[in-house]
Amino acid sequence: MKQNLLVALFAVLLVAGALLFTLDVPYAEFVFAAGALLAVIQAFVYAIQHRTTDRRTARLHRLNFLATLSLGVAAWLMIRHNTSWVPFVLIYALVVFFLSFRGNHD
Repeated sequence: MKQNLLVALFAVLLVAGALLFTLDVPYAEFVFAAGALLAVIQAFVYAIQHRTTDRRTARLHRLNFLATLSLGVAAWLMIRHNTSWVPFVLIYALVVFFLSFRGNHD
């Protein structure tokens, strides 16, 4: 339950931060950065929790963690007011979309 709330919270912060940034709202990049930080923490915790399970699941969680690091790069670029943050968010979205089909469906 707590992990679902964390996922919902970082998703809301990421979307709100990106939308507010495109509307030139002050400090929107920090909203996005907070969401990115929560996403990285959540992905890291999942990767650590599942490192002792089967190799396939552990690999998927490590890939998710690496993809989530691209959100951190996007947040850094957003804080620097560089428009190159968009491809990093796209990379994250595409990798997570791909991984969603590769997960356990037991």
